Amino acid sequence: METPEAGKHVHDPVSAISESEATGETAAIFTDIRRCMKIPLLTSIWRTLAGIEGGLSAVWRAAKPLVESGRPAAAVQQLRDPNKLPVPEPLVEGQLACAGIEESQLFLIRSLIDAYNRSNGINLITLTALVIDPSGNAAAKQSPQHPEPADSPPADPLPWPELPPLPEKNDLSPQTWAFLERINRFGSVPDQPGLATIWRHLAHWPGFLAVVHAALAPLERNGTIRRSIEQLLEVTGQEAQRIVGLRPTTLSIPEPARGIIASYVLNPGLVVRMVSIGHGLANWLQAEEL
Repeated sequence: METPEAGKHVHDPVSAISESEATGETAAIFTDIRRCMKIPLLTSIWRTLAGIEGGLSAVWRAAKPLVESGRPAAAVQQLRDPNKLPVPEPLVEGQLACAGIEESQLFLIRSLIDAYNRSNGINLITLTALVIDPSGNAAAKQSPQHPEPADSPPADPLPWPELPPLPEKNDLSPQTWAFLERINRFGSVPDQPGLATIWRHLAHWPGFLAVVHAALAPLERNGTIRRSIEQLLEVTGQEAQRIVGLRPTTLSIPEPARGIIASYVLNPGLVVRMVSIGHGLANWLQAEEL
């Protein structure tokens, strides 16, 4: 898959409309996306599309049949292979407690990461299927390394706890924002510097982010994160080809919106980067106890 021309379309998570600001049709679509995807929050791609005339409604109208089939959620399982993820070295016993993270906070952190992983993964598979050539790489559909996902979707996630609100930039100190920009460099590419929303959301726990930064830094230096992104881009293309036939026969998506979602799913510095890092962190925290 080719990366779209840099700078042609802009996806800026920081400037995207917040869920609380949405009204009318936009708010109704946001609610429908959360219901269909079974997620407690929207990631920035949908909030960015709300700023393009006709973009949000057109893209969701095209994506909804794929999401409702359950196939993208099933395909996300192929992105969770620990062998393809940048999983940090195990935490030292008591490390998070020393960083000021209590058991209740760790539960919310895990839930927040899981929410972003589910949303980002479904978005990645579904929106890739909307922008790829449906005739491309037919061999991927029969690849023995990536068997056909089950027809039935995986079990629904457990009920989500009440998650803290997403902080706005002016809610955070300049020092915290500068630190978020540093951690955001992991796996990023020069032409896509936008701050991933999950880092801003995790700013509720700066001690946790400090531990994460130290854990991810070696994986950035030795190329593990970059290799993971490359592998997940390949798997995503294969999985998207399997469900491309579910999309509407005619796609009427405004070109600016199509350009944004193409960049979002095909650029290695955007959503696939956070699918890689997010699932790596989820694996890392899976058995952690304070």
